[in-house]
Amino acid sequence: MIALFVMKLAAGITLMWLLMPRKEVTDGFFRIQMRLVLGLSVLGALLLSRSGTWEAVQSDVAAEETARWLRGLQIAAAVVAYPGSIFWALGRRTPGNIAIWALALLTNSALLLHSIRIPNECHAVLQMLSDVTSAGVLGAMLTGMLLGHWYLTTPTMSIKPLWWFTKALIVVGVMRLIVSSILVATSGMPGLSLPTGLWFGLRLVCGIVIPVIVAVTVLRILKYRNTQSATGVLFAGLILIFMGEMMAALLERATRIPF
Repeated sequence: MIALFVMKLAAGITLMWLLMPRKEVTDGFFRIQMRLVLGLSVLGALLLSRSGTWEAVQSDVAAEETARWLRGLQIAAAVVAYPGSIFWALGRRTPGNIAIWALALLTNSALLLHSIRIPNECHAVLQMLSDVTSAGVLGAMLTGMLLGHWYLTTPTMSIKPLWWFTKALIVVGVMRLIVSSILVATSGMPGLSLPTGLWFGLRLVCGIVIPVIVAVTVLRILKYRNTQSATGVLFAGLILIFMGEMMAALLERATRIPF
């Protein structure tokens, strides 16, 4: 469960790097971000195991083979992230951008491979959409919050990237809501006892409603160019989103449906 959360976080961060307006952001931000993904990739490789990722319904051979592929992709991401941080530290944006493309490919391939191979009750396409939108929410919120902190060191940097992250958070939040609604409608909420019902409530509020509320609030704050207040709101929202996504992971483990 924790390994999947780490993979989603790394995939979401690199996806946001790929899509964001990078020309507007100074090199130092990506240097630190590369080191963050380096740490997440190593942690993901260490956490991945058959017992911690797959239920007993999948054969030992298939589970171990998938885990081996996932560990390989995580290790490859770590190998790319290290020189990537050096490129950005030296201000070499062309090889740095190539490292961003490579990391986005590796981390998101790992997440999609997990979505295809994990034994759940829903269709593989819905599983993939759930994982990708979950990664998008995590990546947009965390990277946006860290970018907000970066304005403390480079206050003259354009505010457009932070605007972009806020709008991206609204988009992925709405997409997450749509996918979760489809899963609820098609699954009929099977086997939700009192504990899992409480998990679902926390998952709905913290993981789906909060991102949209946070994004709208930050948009209003940024009209006054108050990046410090916007960063504080994003930080508070990040904690709640982490709670919501962990509740989603517990629900998926209990019901085998990626709410």
